[in-house]
Amino acid sequence: MSTEKTPLYLTRATKLDEPRKSVIIYLPLSEYNEITALAKTSGRSKSSIAGERYNMGKAQEG
Repeated sequence: MSTEKTPLYLTRATKLDEPRKSVIIYLPLSEYNEITALAKTSGRSKSSIAGERYNMGKAQEG
């Protein structure tokens, strides 16, 4: 596989034992703008950043 189109860091989530379902979330505009700015500067997708934040919140709950 060529690395020209593939980022150097892993963006894929870990494999799960169950299927995934797409979700739509509504964020405050300030948080959306923060995620968008972070995505532009880091070269990551907005969904990967939102997912990472979601998982960090779940880890704090557990």
